[in-house]
Amino acid sequence: MGPSDGAAWYERIPPPAWFFGCLGAGWGLDKAFPFPIPFPSLGWQLAPALFLFATATGLAVWAMKLFHLRRTTVLPFGVATALLTTGPYRLSRNPLYVATVATLVAFGLLLGTYWVLLSAAALVLALDRLVIPGEEAVLAGVFGNDYANYARRVRRWL
Repeated sequence: MGPSDGAAWYERIPPPAWFFGCLGAGWGLDKAFPFPIPFPSLGWQLAPALFLFATATGLAVWAMKLFHLRRTTVLPFGVATALLTTGPYRLSRNPLYVATVATLVAFGLLLGTYWVLLSAAALVLALDRLVIPGEEAVLAGVFGNDYANYARRVRRWL
């Protein structure tokens, strides 16, 4: 799946670039205008950050394994040959994006800055408004009613 030749500029930006852009923006803002999370100790930020990293990694590996098993591309600009509806795709149409956002939240906790947490919210908005609609349009075009039925059953995020 992927954006059409007439895709807007933002549909051509790969999702990892959105992640790193938001992480960099949040970190940079924190360096310029510190906005620390007032954790009482390292444990208060480390435990939830590690939990989120582990959960996000497990979710991403699980989702990517399904791409491999179904012999379809994980690349958003590739051509989808199978509609994934099992495993984490029963809970979310975008488990890899859920994992990406969770990873950014984990970085925000680990770095102890509200700016990175706010950048995670910006990432959700960018993916939800700029990236996912184009991907969904392609999937609807490729899989028709199967995708429409799936989209009615399963939420975009969680």
